[in-house]
Amino acid sequence: MAKLLGKKTSGRQRTALKYNIGKRVREHRRRVKKEAKKQGVKKFQKKDPGIPNSWPFKAQLLAQLERERKEKEDAIAKQRQESRQRAKDAQKQEAQMRAQEIADRERQKRERQQKAAAKAKAKSKDVEMEDDDDDDSDLSDVEEGEEEDDDMEDDEEEDEGEEDDADDADPLICHDAEAPPLSIVPLPTSQWLLSQAP
Repeated sequence: MAKLLGKKTSGRQRTALKYNIGKRVREHRRRVKKEAKKQGVKKFQKKDPGIPNSWPFKAQLLAQLERERKEKEDAIAKQRQESRQRAKDAQKQEAQMRAQEIADRERQKRERQQKAAAKAKAKSKDVEMEDDDDDDSDLSDVEEGEEEDDDMEDDEEEDEGEEDDADDADPLICHDAEAPPLSIVPLPTSQWLLSQAP
């Protein structure tokens, strides 16, 4: 055996150091277990030895265990199916609610558009009625102008009868001092001229 160089150290250690090391080891093992649990690593399980052959009524016991296992699996499958069905129903209901909301929004939008169109139509009717009123007033002005023209023509004939020497005088200006001044007659519009054409 080869000799070690240097002085051999003793295996003794302080109790505080020993307990500290043990504490660190326990903490490390606990962390490793926790990580394994998170990752899904399972601890090795011993195999079930089953029912021994010498057990009385072994076949009946096995059948009962099989029946219980099947019932458990059926219950789990039924629960899964019900949860899937509930999820589908919830999804359908949510889709219907979404469709209903969209339909409501579309209906409200159509109503707003119809109201806006009705307002625009009413405004255009008001404008047309104002235009018609203006046209009517223009026509009434034209008719008044015709009456004034007729009156002026009558006045002119009377003036010509009274004053023979007023050939160079303006027919629109009244030279009589007692008579009120005559108003200037507006020119007739093109519609009036068209209506007077032969």
